[in-house]
Amino acid sequence: MNKLFSVLSILLLILECSAQQNQSFSKRQLLKDFDLFRRIYEKANAGLYKYHSKRETDSIFSTSRKSIQKHTSYREFYNIIWKVIDFTGSCHNELYFPDSLKKELRRQKIFFPLPLKYLDNNLYSNLDYDNIPLGSEILSVNGVPAKDFAKEVAKYTSTDGHNLTGKYAFLETGSLPFYVYLAYGTCDSFAVSYKDQSGIRQKNLKPHDYKKCLENYRKRFIPTYDKSQGPDYSFQYPDSSETGLLTVNTFALGGPKSEGHKHYAAFLDSVFNDLKSRNIQNLIVDIRENGGGNDPNDLLLYSYLTGRNFRENRSAFTLFQSVPFKKYYVEEETDEIKDLEETLLEEHSIQKDGKFYQNETFNAFWTPKPNAFTGKVYLLISPFVASAGSLFASMVKSDEGTVVIGQEALGGYYGHTGHISVTYQLPNTELQLSFSIVDLEQDVQKLPDQSYGDGVKPDFTVEQTIEEYLQSSDRVLEFALKQISR
Repeated sequence: MNKLFSVLSILLLILECSAQQNQSFSKRQLLKDFDLFRRIYEKANAGLYKYHSKRETDSIFSTSRKSIQKHTSYREFYNIIWKVIDFTGSCHNELYFPDSLKKELRRQKIFFPLPLKYLDNNLYSNLDYDNIPLGSEILSVNGVPAKDFAKEVAKYTSTDGHNLTGKYAFLETGSLPFYVYLAYGTCDSFAVSYKDQSGIRQKNLKPHDYKKCLENYRKRFIPTYDKSQGPDYSFQYPDSSETGLLTVNTFALGGPKSEGHKHYAAFLDSVFNDLKSRNIQNLIVDIRENGGGNDPNDLLLYSYLTGRNFRENRSAFTLFQSVPFKKYYVEEETDEIKDLEETLLEEHSIQKDGKFYQNETFNAFWTPKPNAFTGKVYLLISPFVASAGSLFASMVKSDEGTVVIGQEALGGYYGHTGHISVTYQLPNTELQLSFSIVDLEQDVQKLPDQSYGDGVKPDFTVEQTIEEYLQSSDRVLEFALKQISR
C-alpha cells in the first residue's frame, strides 16, 4: 500500500511539473504574478533605478507585460520576468523555478551535454566528448552561430550595471545546461558544428539529464593553475624572494566573531609582518576566483594594502524598515522577517526622501594597519570577481600606484546593491525572486577609465588563447611577473 501511494505521489508530481513547464496558467494568472513582481521590486529593491531612469525602467515593465499572451508557456513567462530583472543590473539578482519543477526537469534528458570555454569572443569545447576533441572551436549549435548562441545563453547570469564579461565567463560553469534550456527550450538533439585540426565537422549530440551533464562538467579540462580547487587563501614567494604572491579565493570565511575570520586575520597579520621584515617591494594579490563573502574580511585585507583612512561605503540605503508584501516573503528561518525588521530599524535609521540610510555606527572608518604594505601592489582580477570581492578590488584600484591586471570584474566599481538578501514567491507560478535590498556607493575615487555602470576594469587587459589555456599557462600571473621584472 505504501509503495502504491509513493508511486501515485510521484506520478502526480510529474504531471503537476509537466503542466507547470508547458502551460497550466491563464493569462490572468500570469498577469497577476507579473504585476506583483513589479510591485515587489518597486517597494523593496533599492537598486531598481540605479543604472536606468524610472522612465526607462517603467518602459521595460510595460513592454514586457504586453508580451504576456494567452498561450505564454511557463519558460516563456520566466524569460519575460528575467528580461526585466537582468535590465536592472545587479549581480545579486536571481529568479528560481520552484523546487518541485526543478527536480523534475533535471531528471529529463533535455540538457546540452558539452562543457564549454569562452575565450577571446569564441566558444571552445572543454572536454574530449563524443568525438569532439578538447579545444575544438564551436561554430554553431542547431544552426545558431556560436556568437549568437553565446549571447542568448549568457544573458542568464546577472551582473552589476552594464557588465558583459561576467555573463560570458559563466558559460564555462555547471549552469550552462540549464541556461541553454532557458534560452532554447527542449531539443531532441544538438547539432554542433565545430572546427578542429582536421577541419570543419558536425556532430549530433544527444541531450542528457542534468546529473549526467554535471558529471561531464566535473570531467572538464582544468588547468593546473586553477585556484578554484585550492585553499581559501595562501601565500608564497614565486620565483624570487623579491615578490610576494597572496591569493584570496573567497571572503566567505565567516563574520567577525567566527573562527574562520580569526584564523584568516592571524594569517594576514603573519604575511604582512613577513613582507615588512624582508622589506619586500612588490606584492601580487590574486582574487580571480573571489565572488565575495562576509564582512569584514574584504575590508580587513584592504587595511593592509592602503595608506588612507576609509570606510565600506559613502552611503547605503534601503526602501523600507517594515518588510512589504509579507504574505509572499519566503522565510528560510523562524522569525526571519522579525529579525530583518529589527536590523533595519537599528542600522538604517536615517529617513530621507523616502529612503532609509545607514547610520554611522555601522559604517565606521578604518585606519591602515601598522604593518601595512607600502610597496607596489599588483591586483589580479577576472570576470568572476563580484560583491565583496569587487568592492575590495574597486578600493585597491582607487589607490594611486596600484596596477590591476586581468579582465573586467562582473561586480561594479562605483557601487552595488547587496548586504541583505530577500526572497519572494509569486503565488500562481511559484517562481522565486531573490535580490539584495541595500544599495550602496563605494568609498572610491572617480577614475577616467571607469564609467558609472562598469565593473572593476583592469589597467592591463590580459586574456589567454585556447592554446595557452590547454597548456596550463597562467598568462595573467606571468604578465604581472614580467611587469615587476621590468
